[in-house]
Amino acid sequence: MYNILVVSEDPSRFSALSDLLRKEFFNVYSDPFDDVASRFDELKHYDFILLHLGKEEEKNKDRIITLKKHCLCPLYIFSEGLEHDELVRHLEYGSEGHIEMPFEAALVASRIKAVLRFLHQVKRGAPNIIRFGRLILHIDNRELHIDHNIIPLTKVEFKILQLLIDHRDTVVSKDKIIHYVWDEDSSATDNALGIHITRLRKKVLCVEHQDLIETIWGLGYRINLSACEKSVTKS
Repeated sequence: MYNILVVSEDPSRFSALSDLLRKEFFNVYSDPFDDVASRFDELKHYDFILLHLGKEEEKNKDRIITLKKHCLCPLYIFSEGLEHDELVRHLEYGSEGHIEMPFEAALVASRIKAVLRFLHQVKRGAPNIIRFGRLILHIDNRELHIDHNIIPLTKVEFKILQLLIDHRDTVVSKDKIIHYVWDEDSSATDNALGIHITRLRKKVLCVEHQDLIETIWGLGYRINLSACEKSVTKS
């Protein structure tokens, strides 16, 4: 899960963009610069920073340089009415990209995701996999491996399992799973989700009668770490 920080005195200008990113299960935080400046050590935990520029170039320069000094991620600047020479200078201060305001939220969200996908591939330099206990998810070819055995999963089953593992420390609501897996397909229902969860449980049989996917009544589903660590494939 990626963490996005919006640095702005007026976060409402970024509300549509923040909502879109949260629907993609990004964590989006918003703070004015002065609040960020009081805890620069936290900047290393962000994967992308969006900085809303003000009218004073020297102040903008200081903020860009300061943020880049303390963060390890891309910094996009957002401005209104910058002249060409001003824009060039602002980019040279250290930012990786510029967005003119007002902007189209969907387009900016897509650009952010594209940059993060690229950085993810570069950083890994290896097969795109997720390890969780004895489970290994091969993202690129949608395979689940347990103890060197391949467990065949449908596209829907794989996406459900990946989402739950990505959110291993929390309960994921049915609505969030349905939105992620079916992309707001109106035909998707709680009953359809329940059927896929049941099939997924049957494909990964756990010892001591523990289900890999726990039902948290009234809330949603959660991955069961202890069951995952002891899981065995169905014979």
